[in-house]
Amino acid sequence: MDRGWWWKFGMIVAVTLATLWLLIPTYVSLVQMTPAERNNIALLQQKLDAWKIAPPAKYRLNLGLDLQGGIHMVMRVDTKTALQKRTERRGQQIGRWVSQDKKIGEVTTDTDPEQLQLTLTAKDPGTMDAIEKEVLNTFTDFTKVSRDGAKLVLAPDESQVTRFEQESVDQAMLVIRNRIDKWGVAELDVRKLGTDSIQISLPGRSDPEQAKELVGTTAQLEFRMVDDTNPAFFQEMFNKTPPPAEAGITVISEEGFPQLSSPNRVPLLDYVKGKVPEGRQVLLECVANPLKKNECLSYRTYLVSREVPLTGESLESASANISQINEPEVNITFDAAGAREFEHLTEASVGKRMAIVLDDYVHSAPRINEKIGGGSARITMGRAGGKSFDEWFQEANTLALVLKAGALPAPVTVGEIRQVGASLGEELVKKGSLAALVGLALVVLFMAVYYKKTGLIADVALLLNGLLILAGLALFNATLTLPGIAGFVLTLGIAVDANVLINERIREELDHGKTARQAVDQGYDRAFWTIFDAHVTTLIAGFILFATGTGPIRGFATTLIVGLLASLFTSIVVTRVITTYFVHGRNAQTVSV
Repeated sequence: MDRGWWWKFGMIVAVTLATLWLLIPTYVSLVQMTPAERNNIALLQQKLDAWKIAPPAKYRLNLGLDLQGGIHMVMRVDTKTALQKRTERRGQQIGRWVSQDKKIGEVTTDTDPEQLQLTLTAKDPGTMDAIEKEVLNTFTDFTKVSRDGAKLVLAPDESQVTRFEQESVDQAMLVIRNRIDKWGVAELDVRKLGTDSIQISLPGRSDPEQAKELVGTTAQLEFRMVDDTNPAFFQEMFNKTPPPAEAGITVISEEGFPQLSSPNRVPLLDYVKGKVPEGRQVLLECVANPLKKNECLSYRTYLVSREVPLTGESLESASANISQINEPEVNITFDAAGAREFEHLTEASVGKRMAIVLDDYVHSAPRINEKIGGGSARITMGRAGGKSFDEWFQEANTLALVLKAGALPAPVTVGEIRQVGASLGEELVKKGSLAALVGLALVVLFMAVYYKKTGLIADVALLLNGLLILAGLALFNATLTLPGIAGFVLTLGIAVDANVLINERIREELDHGKTARQAVDQGYDRAFWTIFDAHVTTLIAGFILFATGTGPIRGFATTLIVGLLASLFTSIVVTRVITTYFVHGRNAQTVSV
């Protein structure tokens, strides 16, 4: 056999071993754990630790609501009310700016919430020309509607309104994810539904009222001081009372001081419980997974003061920008009362770090370099840590989103909430699994009987194809639904169709008098582009379904996409390597097709 064959054979062995390795968490979760235990990530990780070489618990195939039951919710974000409140606040800000800051005249402001219009009335009509010019040049998020003597009517710019509506939903999603993460739901699914709604799936949960209370409450943004009196606090705690090995807790110094880190939040909080000085509190920061948005790769600790000197109620705006030295930064603005509090806080805390906390999670802890007055501040992101500019700017955008989520939360109401019965889920699992197994068995039998030896080779590739699909779904932490099972069966059929096409091509070459070697080589070569084109066109349809669909449709599309990629690999690479071995490696004069 040539070196190319051995290289391909080694790749197939490596892929097969990686596939089996990735399926260990799924096997433990679905076979060795009861339905009531499957949402307990800590318990699953304990069972996986016994395997020694098992991957982390997050690499497992999740079951959707229709397969294991749970809670389905649809939350509606009231962007209209949020816009009305924003317009009112903006009116107050413009009034103070004209009368107190710029002192170009005295104006009164009147807001029409329904029309989202703001009317400025000048006490001295002669000053209105200057007021109009300065206001429109400074407050570019508002546009002029009309002018009647001493009255100027303004309205939010349409592009700003659209942006605000989109960000309001994003902010609500961020808050909901943070809250449910602390509830311990392992298979959380939060996604946009339309333009102003959020769909939430909580598999394995059975208390709709608790879920409604958890998700529906308003997030609280806080500014707290990090305790710098003992920088080595966590290192000393770790040395004095080492945590159990199964907790996965380590000491890191990525922020310039020792912190405790763990892939799981519960063991970390349990470990520090009772070890914190009076008047202090340990809060966690979610270290985001760069490959998966809204997923925590690990958690790390901050020791902060229990006192909350400033909250998000005083914050008026936050935005990500590029500084004059081309560095990402976040600009924040406080109202009059918040500006005074922020000035006093920064004056007394120069050189210390201030934690920005949303729902008890630390999202950033910038250092205060100087006293900050005027109600405006700048959080510089820097460019350290080997991250690219785009990654740092994305972090700046995320931080701005966090700040706005706590400062300007749009009202969120429950549009729909229902519980999906677990008994229905078990029945669907049994029927769906039975359908998949029966379909697979019939296909395997047909291929073995009709195509003999090459049919058996196709069956081996087909079984590997099924394992690849499951492993691929586990790798991307996908949620398997009943339509997903349908997509699984469909992709197996597509894989069989590819093998049928190859075998028929080989038969044609044999009928034309070609030798076994020539028939195999030319059969695969001539079938390649037909198989490739068919898979690519179906992949395009799958990506469209994934991008535009929701819920079960996305589940079907995910399984279809993973299955098609697996089918390409098994039908073109795996079966050819095996067939080549029997024909070339053994110098076979005939091939059984």
